[in-house]
Amino acid sequence: MAATINTNIASINAQRNLTFSGQSLNTTMQRLSSGLRVNSAKDDAAGLAISERMNTQVKGLTVASRNASDGISLAQTAEGALGKIGDMLQRMRELAVQAGNATNSKSDREALQLEVKQMADEVDRVAKQTNFNGQKVLDGSFAGAVFQVGANSGDNITLGALVDTRASQISSVSYAKAEEGPIDTATPIAAGDPLASFTAPAIGLQITVGTGNPVKLASPIPAADSPQERLGQIVEAINNKSSDTGVTAYLTKVEGSEEYNIEILSSKLDTDGNPLPVVFDNDTSLPGSTPFNAELTGLDGTVINTTLAGGPGLPTNTTGSISNARGIEDVDVSTQAGAWVALQKVDSAIDQINAARATLGAIQTRFETAVNNIDIQVENLAAARGRIIDADFAVETANLSRTQILQQAGTAMVAQANQIPQNVLQLLQG
Repeated sequence: MAATINTNIASINAQRNLTFSGQSLNTTMQRLSSGLRVNSAKDDAAGLAISERMNTQVKGLTVASRNASDGISLAQTAEGALGKIGDMLQRMRELAVQAGNATNSKSDREALQLEVKQMADEVDRVAKQTNFNGQKVLDGSFAGAVFQVGANSGDNITLGALVDTRASQISSVSYAKAEEGPIDTATPIAAGDPLASFTAPAIGLQITVGTGNPVKLASPIPAADSPQERLGQIVEAINNKSSDTGVTAYLTKVEGSEEYNIEILSSKLDTDGNPLPVVFDNDTSLPGSTPFNAELTGLDGTVINTTLAGGPGLPTNTTGSISNARGIEDVDVSTQAGAWVALQKVDSAIDQINAARATLGAIQTRFETAVNNIDIQVENLAAARGRIIDADFAVETANLSRTQILQQAGTAMVAQANQIPQNVLQLLQG
């Protein structure tokens, strides 16, 4: 090795190593002070990009978990209100059942109707005032609700709609109705007048609903002692077969007179939800069969001929009507026929409430599952991100000790290297 003074290779080498160990020391101290292995892109460019994407998912999922929890709270709020509405509908149904009993007077039913009206008004109030965070949830406006339960676009749970529980919308029923009368039973009944033949027995009476098989009524219906007794016999015979026909009859005395009305109601529907026609006729194959007519029974042969009027084998005369009723705001239990309709409407409303509560219960379970799944994802993503960017203190403290020693040694070596050119002076002195 040449003895030179202009270029001190040993010093340059010692300085280079000292600079390198200083950089390593700085990096180690930065990692130990921050707790992160990757403090800038130069530490690990690929690792930084991966960890930032994971960080995005972790933060997004954390917010999504809160969103799902808010969804649970909304569902609980709505379900609680629906529970109280269901309680009120059950009370309305109790009142309708009570009003349908023949032991009640007109004033009794009017008193029952007062409570029914109050219950309907309260159902309407709850429906219009129940809200979550300022959003009404039971008036039909909360539809197409999208809950963001993931970190990315499209990660959502959608609730199509909550039931509209306003009193004008909560129920939807269809039924057929006919009314025969009034039939005057107070004045003498001459031949040809309604129920002129009430003293004769009735044989072979039957009811046909839609295109089904005829349902035969009790036969024979015995002779009656008065027109109103015959009307009662007919009503009894019809109602004895209500479970088979869906047809119910009510005999109502016209207030302030001696006249009676027979109201016929039918709940049988076709596949489209429309009331089926109800034909009152007779079994012509039976000897001595007598037809439904005003003279013998107080009812015309065809009482409720609705959707199939004029169809094959059916007469064209129609005295019935179809009712497609929505809502419970006009429920009226002041008559027995009204109580029948009230039961139909309230039952429909209760079914809707139960279905809505089932939907809310199911979506609560779904939200809870989503929260649990999100928590697992956050845990695993955070662990993966930590493995990339978190500093290993065992490694870094060992590196700190190593680089500190190297710094001290490097500094000493630079000092020693700087003394090497002094050897040249000995050559000059000699």
